Amino acid sequence: MIATGEMPRVGDLVRLDQSASSQFERPIWFRVIGIRPSSALPGWAYLDGWELAENVDITEVTVFVRVAGLTVRRDA
Repeated sequence: MIATGEMPRVGDLVRLDQSASSQFERPIWFRVIGIRPSSALPGWAYLDGWELAENVDITEVTVFVRVAGLTVRRDA
């Protein structure tokens, strides 16, 4: 199932692009391992996880994103 503009859950695969944040010049896929909604900016959240791409070292990163700009893929 694919949804847009929803808060992801741990384990979801999320497409991050400029709709989510201007820091993403090119779209990436991101596996969510942690979520922290922002208390300062409603509608934004910190996502912890891994970028999924070829030729990229897998390291845990945190990104700050606009939830309305997310595309969330959930395996049902």
